[in-house]
Amino acid sequence: MTPDAPQSPGTTAAPRSRHSLESRLHVRLLLALGVLWLVAAAAAIFEVRKETNEVLDLALAENAERLLVMLPLQPAADPVDMVRARIDSIGLRRDSSAPIVVYQVLDRDNRVLLRSAHAPVTALAPGAREGMSLHGDWRVATVTHQGVQAQFAEAVWHRNSTLQNASLALLIPLLLLLPLAALALHLVVRKTFQQLHPVQEELARRSAHDLQPVSLQETPTELLPLMETVNGLMARVQALLAAERSFSAKMAHELRTPLAAARAQAQRLAQETSDDRARERSQTLVRQLDRLTHLATRLLQIARVDSGVALARQSIDLRQLAQMVVDEFPQSRDNTHQLRLITDTSPAQVMGDIDALGIAVRNLIDNAMKHAGSEASVVVRVLPDEISVTDDGPGAPGVDLAALTLPFERGSTLARGSGLGLSLVQTIARQSGAELLLTSPVSNGRGWRACLWFKPPA
Repeated sequence: MTPDAPQSPGTTAAPRSRHSLESRLHVRLLLALGVLWLVAAAAAIFEVRKETNEVLDLALAENAERLLVMLPLQPAADPVDMVRARIDSIGLRRDSSAPIVVYQVLDRDNRVLLRSAHAPVTALAPGAREGMSLHGDWRVATVTHQGVQAQFAEAVWHRNSTLQNASLALLIPLLLLLPLAALALHLVVRKTFQQLHPVQEELARRSAHDLQPVSLQETPTELLPLMETVNGLMARVQALLAAERSFSAKMAHELRTPLAAARAQAQRLAQETSDDRARERSQTLVRQLDRLTHLATRLLQIARVDSGVALARQSIDLRQLAQMVVDEFPQSRDNTHQLRLITDTSPAQVMGDIDALGIAVRNLIDNAMKHAGSEASVVVRVLPDEISVTDDGPGAPGVDLAALTLPFERGSTLARGSGLGLSLVQTIARQSGAELLLTSPVSNGRGWRACLWFKPPA
């Protein structure tokens, strides 16, 4: 498949490997530094080679002039021997199997009058004009005076070797300093990216409900557009949650009113009719309306919780919350009934939304009373960091308790229910920073315990 070919519906694109911005910046800075260093070294090498050639050429020319100047100083004795003695005294002779510098003195007919030990017996550069020239393997400086030519020559291989050594002297420090530069760049980039840690830590410390804008006081200038976008997104999410809560509250009122009116009409019909079959059907209609009202209430509660109602935070006394919820059940008005509340004298303050936690506790009590049976005892217990509902009914032995928190999941029970209660409580617990802990059996193979445990603040 070519890169531009569309994928078939059943295929999924392979996930791209993640890349590190810090590593990319490190590599690019190192490459940029290396390229700039190479360009600077190339420019320096060019200039060094130019200057070195000029210096060496000047030295050859000066030696040729000195050689030519010595010729008129000869006495009546053998002139060649005297010039050779002068040349040896100033160190121009190079005795080597591979000569570096040689010289020749030529007459008008390009005959060699004088030469160094390793110089060719014939003219190095016959007919060469005065100045610098290249002849074969030699770089020759030619000086002419009164028809006599002095030629001083340097081996080309020696000149190239000298320039190569000068170039290496500039490149070797680059190779040695590149690892040190890489280490320095790594430390500098790592130190720079550490400036992002305060923003990261602030976001990591936040709970799911905290949608307040991120402080931009210590944010680097380059990150301001990104963080301003994040703050704008959080503001939009907060507005959407507020709209969802408002919609849920209005829908709860709009649905309960017609359901209550329909139930009242069904009850009135059951009371006014004299037909037993009609009365029985009216009572069945009342029961179905009750179930529909209960299910609608649960669904609206889930809608409210899904919209984030439990994300709000305020200080809540679990003892007062439990007492308020227990009082809603008629069994709490008589100590002989099955519902009991046990509280501790220790403070039980937690952070959460009182309406959401009230929904959760109410669902746990309703679930226990419905599934434990009419003869069972239900105990609501409040401790400093938890509130639990325990019954001594048959429980749910051998059942995957975690699966019961899924929507519309019901255990092996004959009691009627929607299968939404524990799912609702699980969502509220997660948004409230708590955990829903389920235990069954509790004792002697029986019993059920549901506990909302609030994690200590970080």
